[in-house]
Formats: sequence, structure tokens, C-alpha cells
Amino acid sequence: MRTTLELDDDVLAVARSLARERRMSLGAAVSELARRGWRQRPADTGRVVPGFTVGPDSGPITAEMVRAASDEW
Repeated sequence: MRTTLELDDDVLAVARSLARERRMSLGAAVSELARRGWRQRPADTGRVVPGFTVGPDSGPITAEMVRAASDEW
């Protein structure tokens, strides 16, 4: 189905990153991200990885950001 969406820049960056990594269309990536959010249970502890607290205003981390950080090591 075709539709027009207005996405925030950070959401678009994550969707584009996912699309590149998985070699899928941008629309398929947006659909996958929407499904993840829809299916995800709210975290009681605010922790995604044991030992690391994730704040409510934490931004996304893309594969490109991880690669850039690892290149600095």
C-alpha cells in the first residue's frame, strides 16, 4: 500500500540504516520498525542491556554509528 509519511530525522536515519543493512526497501524497514514497537512490551526497569540504564530521551544508535566508533579504536 502506498502512503505518505512525515518522519523525524532520527527515525528516518534508523530506517535507512536498517534498509541498507538488510538490503530491503525503506518502506519495508519502516514497517519492520513499526511492528517492533507495536509488539514490544514496556520495560519495567528501563534497562535494555543488564547493567546499562537507558534514559527516556536516549537517541537511536545505527550500524553506521557503531562502525564509526569502532574505527576510532
